[in-house]
Amino acid sequence: KKRPAWDLKGRIEDMEKVMQCMQSEKEAITQQKEEITQRSDHIQQDLQTLQHENSTLQQRVREGDTTVRDLQKKNQNLEEDVERLSRQKKSLERERDDLESDLKTSRSECQGLKGTIAQQAAAQEGIKAELQLSKTTNVALQAEKTTVEGLKNELAEALQKIADQDVQLQQAETDRRVLHNTIQELKGNIRVFARLRPMLPTEGANSDGIDDIPHFAWVNVFFPLYFQTMSGLKRTTSQKVEFNFDRVFAPSSSQAEVFEEIAQLVQSALDGYNVCIFAYGQTGSGKTHTMEGDMEGTPEHRGMIPRAVEQIFCTAEKLKTKGWEYKITASFLEIYNESLRDLLDSKQDKKMDIKLKDGRSSKDNKTNDVYVSNQVVVDVNSEAEVYPLLKKANKHRAVAATKCNDRSSRSHSVFQLTIKGENHLTSESCSGVLNLIDLAGSEQVKKSGSQGKQLQEAQNINKSLSNLSLVITALSNKDSYIPYRNSKLTHLLQNSLGGNSKTLMFVNVSPQEEHLGESINSLRFATTVNQCNIGTAQKKVK
Repeated sequence: KKRPAWDLKGRIEDMEKVMQCMQSEKEAITQQKEEITQRSDHIQQDLQTLQHENSTLQQRVREGDTTVRDLQKKNQNLEEDVERLSRQKKSLERERDDLESDLKTSRSECQGLKGTIAQQAAAQEGIKAELQLSKTTNVALQAEKTTVEGLKNELAEALQKIADQDVQLQQAETDRRVLHNTIQELKGNIRVFARLRPMLPTEGANSDGIDDIPHFAWVNVFFPLYFQTMSGLKRTTSQKVEFNFDRVFAPSSSQAEVFEEIAQLVQSALDGYNVCIFAYGQTGSGKTHTMEGDMEGTPEHRGMIPRAVEQIFCTAEKLKTKGWEYKITASFLEIYNESLRDLLDSKQDKKMDIKLKDGRSSKDNKTNDVYVSNQVVVDVNSEAEVYPLLKKANKHRAVAATKCNDRSSRSHSVFQLTIKGENHLTSESCSGVLNLIDLAGSEQVKKSGSQGKQLQEAQNINKSLSNLSLVITALSNKDSYIPYRNSKLTHLLQNSLGGNSKTLMFVNVSPQEEHLGESINSLRFATTVNQCNIGTAQKKVK
């Protein structure tokens, strides 16, 4: 509480108290100052100590930094040394591996050398023994040398003989061809074989008619004779008629037996001749069976066409050893209603004509060689390539049923092989043609029961066969004019009938009595052909 201004004593007492307080505070402050001074001195001392220690530590830090730098440098040097040593280690390891590999190789080579040394030692012993043996046999070899010289001389003589025999063999083949042709000429240009087919199971036993004979050159035919009675005609006796041919085959004759007789004629085609083999006879007499046979069945039922093809290629293969090389082409056509149809071409509407080769006139073309235009001709190298062609042609061929035969051929079929050969040893060449022809069935129009289209077919067939008879007759009579162009058949067969071919005709005959009239007509026509002499066939050589 503030004293009033007039209370000086009080105020002095307050000031004394304040002075005492301040004196106490001063003393306390002085004491604190002394304590602070003491503490300052202590601190100063501690500071000096610390400064001294700091200087010492800084000195030590500088020394430590120098030491660290030295250690870092040493560490860097050590790392470089480690890396260098590592590289040296790897290099040494590689060298060690190489050395180990070389060591193994050296050891292997050493083992091999040891084996080689052992072998050489053994070989050396063997050589020593052989040398000793050679010394022993040297005298004998000297003696045999003279013998060897003699054998060489004998070998040279043998080789010369072989060369001479090869020449003789080639000459023998030429002579064989000449003799073969001479034999065929002696047998006749146009030869006729008759073949009597057996009775079929549906036809019953054969009572009268053509007998089943084992003869080789004739056929006996028995005509039944009748007399008039109240009840009609009765048969009394039979009259015998005999026909003679070059060969007659009984019903029991096999396809192989028949082909054996024509095999030599087929050979002539390879020798450079035109050869024609055709089958003639009434419908149902076995013509197609003779020429074609059953190509799908067993081999023994094959006809003349597949057997001839097989022989051609088999013989051509054998003749390769004698220097012959052949090029063979095949064609197959039919004459239907006096029109030509190519059986190897599915297009049946193309135009085909029979023409003279090289476009020469008949007067200039003395050989009468003809060909068919627009015809498919196929190169064949084996019989396996021909058989599909035969099957294809058989599918295209025109057939129809008649009263005489339920599958009657209504056209003439002509299969042709053209054969060209060259001999690289003798420089000889030849060209031949093999014609294999299956004529359409000849039959009387009344008996065949043909009507409409079949009637026209029958008339054309009989007309062409009649013209064939006229041509054969004209050739037999030595007429100046031969009517080849009267029908497509005779025009096409001009090469085969005109004296430049070896021709064989099969006359096929039915054993049935009801066909006796047709059989007699066929046999009489065959007899006319057999008596025909058309001259000597010419070989086509260059």
